[in-house]
Amino acid sequence: MSGGQAPGGAPLEDLPAAALLDAAPDGMVVVGEQGEILLVNRQLEELFGYARDELIGQPVEVLIPEVARGAHRAHRARFGADPTTRPMGAGLRLLARRRDGTDFPVEISLSPLRADDELRAVAAVRDVSERLAMERHAQQAQQEVAVLEDRQRIARDLHDRVIQRLFAAGLGLEAVRGRMKDPLVTERLQQIVGDLDGTITELRSSIFALNAASLVTSLRAQVIEVCADAREALGFDAAVRFAGPVDTVGEVLGEALLAVLREALSNVAHHAHARAVQVTVEASEDLVLRVEDNGVGPPPGGAGRPGGHGLANMAARADKLGGVFTLEPGSTGGTSLTWRAPIA
Repeated sequence: MSGGQAPGGAPLEDLPAAALLDAAPDGMVVVGEQGEILLVNRQLEELFGYARDELIGQPVEVLIPEVARGAHRAHRARFGADPTTRPMGAGLRLLARRRDGTDFPVEISLSPLRADDELRAVAAVRDVSERLAMERHAQQAQQEVAVLEDRQRIARDLHDRVIQRLFAAGLGLEAVRGRMKDPLVTERLQQIVGDLDGTITELRSSIFALNAASLVTSLRAQVIEVCADAREALGFDAAVRFAGPVDTVGEVLGEALLAVLREALSNVAHHAHARAVQVTVEASEDLVLRVEDNGVGPPPGGAGRPGGHGLANMAARADKLGGVFTLEPGSTGGTSLTWRAPIA
């Protein structure tokens, strides 16, 4: 049987070796028994910045940082003693050196080739800079998420346990104070209750600091920060919930969501007369913001029909990003605001 044909119709075995190597997606170099470069392909020229005439006849170590050349000669000797197809330096971080002296990480696969009773090595060289950068970025993101989640866990524990216990202790002292007849004891108990109230306020500030703190300015952290900033105007803490990979959202989309959230919380503070608000941010195919309060309900004009200037701005931001904006009565009263935009 024939060994196959090239696209132009010529048998593959009749094609020159250089043409076959140039068709490979990786940089390719053929090395002789003494470590001299016999042949390179176009991709290797582009990868290292050499013209092939500059490389032919040179020791292959010219493509390796000086500090690693001794180890490479040892690798080459082991390959000569056991010439099998395998990755070079498995488990090691391999570096190559360009013509301009810069180093970059590579993966190298070796294959033996016997021709004219001589052993030659065919090496495929792949630049893995981008892949390693992505892996580092992913690892850093995982670490940042882990730190943020740990801080949020601590914040939840402080809020759900410590503050509640302090609050209960304050109520207990108030009850005892009402039964005391000694004015000095009563005054001292009142001072202790005041100290507890101050401690609770400080803990609330610490909770928001824990929630907002992050190794990077993530969208989650910025949402929490916006809610923390709105506390004074609202008169209470907004509840915040996240779902999906919120921190992978692009900067433009994230900034739009934050602007809508600020406007929404301002509206709740000034017009809703609410006692509670739930902020939810979800990321899947769309980035979705929901702000639900238990106040007086949406403004006149009909559900989902923004009537104020701020509401019009929110609708315009959604429309500009190909999304939607609705404002309607909540299922149990109050107002439910939904802002949605596709994640590109």
